[in-house]
Amino acid sequence: MRTSTLRGAAVLFAVFACIWSAGAAGLGMVVGPYLNQPTQHGMVVRWETDAPATSLVRWGRKVPLAEETGAEGLRTLHEVALAGLEPGTPYFYQTVSRDDAGNETASEVYTFGTAVDRDGAFGFVVLSDTQENPVTLRALATYAYGQRPSFTLLSGDLVGDGNDKAQYTEHLFPNMAPLNTRVPLVPILGNHDNNSKYYYGYFSAPEPKYYFQFDYGNLAVFMVDSQKPLRSSSETHQWLDKALGKSKATWKMVMLHRPPYSSDEDDYGDTGKGPSIMGDANVRALAPLCEKHRVDVVWAGHIHSYERTWPLRDGKPVSAKKGVLYMVTGGGGGGLEKAAPVRTPLSAKVYSGHHYCYVMVNGKTLRIEAYDIDNHLFDFVELAK
Repeated sequence: MRTSTLRGAAVLFAVFACIWSAGAAGLGMVVGPYLNQPTQHGMVVRWETDAPATSLVRWGRKVPLAEETGAEGLRTLHEVALAGLEPGTPYFYQTVSRDDAGNETASEVYTFGTAVDRDGAFGFVVLSDTQENPVTLRALATYAYGQRPSFTLLSGDLVGDGNDKAQYTEHLFPNMAPLNTRVPLVPILGNHDNNSKYYYGYFSAPEPKYYFQFDYGNLAVFMVDSQKPLRSSSETHQWLDKALGKSKATWKMVMLHRPPYSSDEDDYGDTGKGPSIMGDANVRALAPLCEKHRVDVVWAGHIHSYERTWPLRDGKPVSAKKGVLYMVTGGGGGGLEKAAPVRTPLSAKVYSGHHYCYVMVNGKTLRIEAYDIDNHLFDFVELAK
């Protein structure tokens, strides 16, 4: 009896110890701070806690942080919009959350920069198909942050399965550091993102989120979900036609996931056995719009390699002033693919390897650089107005 009693007491003690330790652990951070929607006068700060808590961002031009901005209510997904900021200016920020029990979690102090004015020079990163390769993603994100970009464009397939929350919390966000904590992310959906609730929950963007316009300096980027129908009668096609027509930006870009032109080995026909249609038929419906409205660059991923076309019009190479440059930059982490065994007339450069692109804009000059997994430059092109 005495032995049984002691054992029972030990079990109860272990149970209470577990309960106490769980409570003592306090409030935890599921996803650390990251940034969305940069403008000249604002920035959106996002993070996630493991229990409902308050949302507060401390911020300022220097440390210690003198300003505070919060959002009402308790939540796990936090979204705080900072306003009244100065254009082209560096700021410091820190996120703070507190639950009903008084437990608090605070991030480190990070930095960000607001958008430049229309005449300001800037640079940005382009990544796609980061998927499920944490080592590669962390290396590319670290190198990309070393360029000190103003923002990052993500061309879809952020994760391998958009319906698996853990791929966001355990892969994408932690391995994007230090890029995502200091540089705002501007993503669009890919096929692996599965149009999931997690994608829409984690990222702030203008509605309807599956297409929107992003302006920065003298650049306008038109973000398009290539999973949606894109024929001339479609909602997205009609929006893009109007949005491109209204834009007065010096530089115009379209970003989507599936490429309208590609000379890859086997996605659009097995080139080891026969011809390829050389790109996604649904997305190809947007090419006439890009030509009509003088779009400079169309970015895509989906193909896990790199390809830069010559300037194209009606699918054929033309002079730089008459055509559209198509870039496939699907080397963010997915399993690598190859180009067709014979060079096609549309291709200026192909490369099979993990990589990121860095783009610099200064007035009427735009330069695109491509860097491999060792941060070595392997391609560049310069455009001028």
